[in-house]
Amino acid sequence: MAGDELLEAVRFLPDRVRDVAVAASDLEGLPAHDAVDRVAVIGVGGGRVAADVIESLAELVAGVPVVATGGRCPRWVGPTTLALVISTWGADQPTLAAVDAARAAGARLVAVVPAGPLEQHCRELGVAVVVADTRAGPAAGLGVTLVPALVLLERLGVMNGVSRAISATAHQLETRRAALAADRRLVEEVAADLPGRVAVVGGAGAIGKHAARRWVQRLDRAAGIPSVRRRLPTDAVDAATWHRLHEHTSRGVAAIVLRHGLEPPGSTDGLHLLETGLAAYHEIRAEGEGALAQLLDLLLIGDAVAATAHGLTGRGDVPITGHLNTSEADTGGDAP
Repeated sequence: MAGDELLEAVRFLPDRVRDVAVAASDLEGLPAHDAVDRVAVIGVGGGRVAADVIESLAELVAGVPVVATGGRCPRWVGPTTLALVISTWGADQPTLAAVDAARAAGARLVAVVPAGPLEQHCRELGVAVVVADTRAGPAAGLGVTLVPALVLLERLGVMNGVSRAISATAHQLETRRAALAADRRLVEEVAADLPGRVAVVGGAGAIGKHAARRWVQRLDRAAGIPSVRRRLPTDAVDAATWHRLHEHTSRGVAAIVLRHGLEPPGSTDGLHLLETGLAAYHEIRAEGEGALAQLLDLLLIGDAVAATAHGLTGRGDVPITGHLNTSEADTGGDAP
C-alpha cells in the first residue's frame, strides 16, 4: 500500500458523506415505526465499530434504547424492535444469520451495507437498503456507514438533530481536508516520532475511546507501528501504566492524546503526568460542531498520520481499498 493512496481516499471522504446522506434521505420502503420501542444495531467487524459509535451517540439524543448487538439477534428482539443492519464487508456470515433471526422474530429491518451477498439477501427479504461504498478505507468506510444509519434513525423517529449534525460534519471534514492539504506540519510532526516506538493512544469519553481505537488500528495496519490504546490517567497510578510500557520498550513510547469538546469533567486532569518521561507526547484537538463532526475529524487526521508514517516506515499491509473486517479485539490491544 502506498501512502499517497491513503491520502487520496481521505480527500474523497467529505463528498462521500454528503452523497450517502442524500441516498439515505431518499430511501423508500422504510418499515413502519409507530410502535418501535428499542433498536438493535447488528454488525460485526467494521459494522460493529459503527454500531458502537451509534450506540454512544444515541445516548445523547435517542428517545428509545439503542443497543449494539454485534453479530447476534438478542432474545428481546421482537415486533416492536427496529433492527438496523450495518456491514462494511457485505458478506459477513454472522450478520446474515442475525438478519434471518431478526426477521423470524418479527422485527422491522433496515440495512446500510455495501453491494454484495448481504445486500442481495436483504433485498430478497424486502428490507430497505442503503448501499454504502466502503472501499475508501476504514475512516471513510466508517463515515459512509455511520451517516446513512443516523439519517435513517432520524427518519424513523428514533433520533433528533441528525440533519444538522451531518451538515456540520461534512463542513468540518471539508475544512480539515483543506487544512491538511495546505499545511502538513501537524501530521508530519506526529508521524516523525513514531518509527521504532510504540504508539500509545488515548482519549476521553465515548468520542475519545472510539477515535483512539481507530487510530490504533490504522497506525498498526497501515504503517506497521505497534500501537495500543490506554485510558487517560487521572492520577499517578494510571499514568504509571504508560510509563512502564515506555521503560520496557527499546526506543520508548510516543503518546498521542485525542482531545475533543465533549470530554467528561475531570477526565483529562492527569494529562500533565504524561508530558514528561516519555519519548514523545502529542495532543490532537478535534474541531467541528457536535460529537459526530469531532469524531470523524479525529479519524481524518489519524488516516493522514498513518499515511505519513507509512512513508517513513515502508511498512503496512492493508490496502486502502480493502474492506475493514476487524473486531474490537483486533485493534492492537484495546485497553480500558
